[in-house]
Amino acid sequence: MPIQFNMNKQRAIEAVLWVIQNGESDMYRIWKILFSAEKYHLNKYGCPITGDQYLAMEYGTVPRWLYDETKTENRDLSFLKQDNSLIADRKPIMDYLSQSHIEALKHGFDEYAGLDFNIVKEKNHREPSWIKNYVSNKRTPIPFEDIIEEDWLKEDLSIMSSYMVV
Repeated sequence: MPIQFNMNKQRAIEAVLWVIQNGESDMYRIWKILFSAEKYHLNKYGCPITGDQYLAMEYGTVPRWLYDETKTENRDLSFLKQDNSLIADRKPIMDYLSQSHIEALKHGFDEYAGLDFNIVKEKNHREPSWIKNYVSNKRTPIPFEDIIEEDWLKEDLSIMSSYMVV
């Protein structure tokens, strides 16, 4: 059974706002920070932060729902796309983010924030899950199984992930 999580859209919004509040507004780097944080949290704690599914695209990993909603300029997001930046309308509501979420977000932030585009691209293109799933000119979903590093965790989550509340 494939590993699937129910997405927490509000937590996804709050995670983006947390990244912006901490000083990163470049949309390209934000998507990579979130991917790194999700991978870290999934592997360390057995569940993702948001449950958003990631896509393997030409320039790396992208969170599907957040990416699509940002392109439509959804006013409910509490942030707006301006050129290649995301501008926050408010501070994150920290009640949506646990200490482990913040730990993972800091991990992703430390990995990608402020880096040059080419360095981010090169680094993200070394991700095994991106390498395995990237198809030129496609938006290919990255299965959670490809982000998880431990076989025992894949087995456990294949049974219970669809029942988990993220």
